Amino acid sequence: MGSTAGAPESLVIDLLANHVRLIPTVGEMRWREWGHPPEPEDPVWWLDATRREAGRERLPVSWVALDNRGEALGAVGLAEYDIEERRDRSPWLIGMIVRADLRGRGIGRRLVARLEAWASEHGYRQIWVATGPAAGFYQQCGWEPVETLVRETGETAAVLTRRL
Repeated sequence: MGSTAGAPESLVIDLLANHVRLIPTVGEMRWREWGHPPEPEDPVWWLDATRREAGRERLPVSWVALDNRGEALGAVGLAEYDIEERRDRSPWLIGMIVRADLRGRGIGRRLVARLEAWASEHGYRQIWVATGPAAGFYQQCGWEPVETLVRETGETAAVLTRRL
């Protein structure tokens, strides 16, 4: 577990599209966290996905948490869909990642809060997330569990929602 100290004082949350030089860093963070079966193992896939998700005004859109040196501490995205099994609802929080050495400092909460604010400002009234071990984190952020789903890949995912 990371330190319980708060998020860095100078933490800034901004659109990843405003910091395109950080797309490779965010893509690599995501690949290191999830780049094993049943997810894609190729780091180029993660880089391409992160690039595609770095929109501005419409889905998909992503945010990055930056320190005072402009380095990426974490990122989160919002997309029309995430999992094939639940294409009947939208939009979905995707790609939530915080550097492992900085977890537990409130960075993830700040990223999620920014995503929720943007979604509300753009007329969305409900958002969704599918996750494995991070379900507790989302519940601490005010998300409500909806179901536990056995995916086509065989893995189990918790589906949670947040009304805005």
